[in-house]
Amino acid sequence: MKEELEAGLRRSWLRVLGQWWTHYNEEYLGGALKAPQFRLGEGEGQLGLWEAHLRRLSISARHLGEQPWLEVMETLRHEMAHQYAHEVLRATGDPPHGPAFARACQLLRCSPRATAQQDGEGGEDERVLRVLKKVLSLASSPNEHEAQAAVNKARRLLLEYNLDIVQLDQERGFSCRSLGQVKARHASHEMWLPMILQEFFFVEVLWAPTYQPLLDRQGTVLQIYGSPANLDMAEYVYAFLSGLLAQLWAAYKEKQGLRGDRQRQSYYVGVLQGVYGALGEQEERLRAGQALVWKGDPRLQEYYRYLNPRVRLRRGGRVAATPAYRDGMEEGRRVRIHRPLHQRREGAGGLLAAP
Repeated sequence: MKEELEAGLRRSWLRVLGQWWTHYNEEYLGGALKAPQFRLGEGEGQLGLWEAHLRRLSISARHLGEQPWLEVMETLRHEMAHQYAHEVLRATGDPPHGPAFARACQLLRCSPRATAQQDGEGGEDERVLRVLKKVLSLASSPNEHEAQAAVNKARRLLLEYNLDIVQLDQERGFSCRSLGQVKARHASHEMWLPMILQEFFFVEVLWAPTYQPLLDRQGTVLQIYGSPANLDMAEYVYAFLSGLLAQLWAAYKEKQGLRGDRQRQSYYVGVLQGVYGALGEQEERLRAGQALVWKGDPRLQEYYRYLNPRVRLRRGGRVAATPAYRDGMEEGRRVRIHRPLHQRREGAGGLLAAP
């Protein structure tokens, strides 16, 4: 039975690889390629392989089983670039990673490197992050006024930093990250989280289609796009707000004497709408006091559209204005930043906290 299940899963992987190959071929190459034979590689050291003489594209089974799907898709597009360079650009005399291959990678929106370049390789972003960490470390003060003063300074620094790099047209080093769980359907409150990140933390967002190979399940995951410093800040906010909701609901549920979780979704949406409103008011004060007006980053928007040329706008669902929703909104408006920004993906601490 185990062998039958494994065989069925491997057939599903080959089918889904073909579907995503077709998607990228149409999305980025206008259908220029002809479908190859697909194979699951058994080696451990090679993530993918294009064999021109066999017209065969291989993706490592271990890569599929252990790595995030969107990283597997980076490998798939990398091998598609080899196929495109060979079959469309006819670069038979070029080295494997020569000019034709680089051109194919540009079309397929993938890295020409065998492994993707890591985010945040030095430079101005690291300096800004160090300053933000130092400033936000003051926000752990038990004095509410000192903590809020540190918060305001940190947000002003981030706003000034982004205004400067846009005005001077400095190199941003844009990349993208995935946040949260892969799900077939996302709750209403989960639609507010990316709205907060996009509106106040200098990133673009997208609910990206993805796949869970071990479960053979389709779904979507939140992706954010931006410079390393802004990605770090946005990821930190996302992680804290996601954890904060459950804490606030448990306290509210006990206070109100509620037995079930029927009103939890309304409360969550209310909290996040309250956070959104409070951040908006703080943003207006920062802009009015410093004459700082953020109009967006055209180069980030260009990068976002380059990776997602056919993106569609999708709005989150509505929620009834129940007492739990209104109470949650009031609670969200009281959320303040208290703890320092830590290194990305450490998981401890938080950026926003309720007083």
